[in-house]
Amino acid sequence: MVGGDSVCGSEAAGDAWTHQLQGLEFPHPWQTGVQGLNSRRSWDARDSSLTLEQLTALTATGESETQEFKRTTGTRKQAAKTVCAMLNQRGGRVLFGVTPDGDIVGQQVVERTIEEVSAEIQRIDPPAFPTVERAQVAEDREVIAVHVGRGPLPPYQYRGTAFLRVGNTTRAMSANEYNRMLFERMHSHQRWENQPADGWTIDDLDVAEIRNTVAEAVHIGRLNEPGSRRSCCAGWGCSAMASCSVRRPCCSGTRSVSSLRCRSACCASPVSEG
Repeated sequence: MVGGDSVCGSEAAGDAWTHQLQGLEFPHPWQTGVQGLNSRRSWDARDSSLTLEQLTALTATGESETQEFKRTTGTRKQAAKTVCAMLNQRGGRVLFGVTPDGDIVGQQVVERTIEEVSAEIQRIDPPAFPTVERAQVAEDREVIAVHVGRGPLPPYQYRGTAFLRVGNTTRAMSANEYNRMLFERMHSHQRWENQPADGWTIDDLDVAEIRNTVAEAVHIGRLNEPGSRRSCCAGWGCSAMASCSVRRPCCSGTRSVSSLRCRSACCASPVSEG
C-alpha cells in the first residue's frame, strides 16, 4: 500500500527505507543456477574467443548505453563503474583495447592483466559474473570484451556507490533512484502479497476486515489517511478514525464522541446529527 513516491519523498525517508530493505534476504546468483565458477575470478569461467570480424562489427556501432570503449585496462576502475551501471539497467559490454573513436588498437594481455580487471569486477556488490572474450588483433595485441546482462539483484554498487548509464556516459545514482530500485527489487520476488488471487471475486472480500486493517495501518503510521473510508462501530465501541466530509457524533459505550468526523457511522445505538 506504499507507493514509490512515498519511498523517495525525502532523504530521511529514503534512509529509513534503505535501512529497512537492506535487512531483507534475497537469493544470491550462486543460489539461482550459477554454479562451478572459479571463486578467484568474477566472470564466467568459460572464456571464449571473439573474432576480428565480430569485433569490427561491434565497434562500428560506437559507444552507447550498452557499450563502452576503453583504450587500455589502465582505466579498469572507470570500466568497473560502467559494468556496475550496465548491471543496473539493460546490461552491456566494455571493450578494452579500443579508442573512444572506435579504433581497434589492442593491448598486450598477460595473466596479470586479467587478474587486475577481475579484482575490480569483484568489488561490485552483489557479486556479478560477467563473460569475458578475447580477440587477437595483432601478433602481440588483443582486445578484451567484458559482457554482462541486466543483473537479477539491482541496485548494484561498485566500491559502495551505485551507478547508472545515461547515453554513453556513466554517473552515480542518486539516493532516491537507489531507494526506488531497491524497493522494486523487493517486490520483484515471489511474495504472497504480490501474487494474483486466482478464483476469488470481490464478493469474497471481508469488508469489515479490510476497514479494520486500514484503520490499524493509519493508527500505527504504516498508511496515510485515505480520506474516503467509512467508519463502523463494533458493538458499543467506535473504531472510526476517519477524517471525512460530514461531521457527526459517534458512540463509545454511553458517551458521545463528537470529535470524530465520519462520512457514515453505523453504531449499535441511534445517534443524532451534530
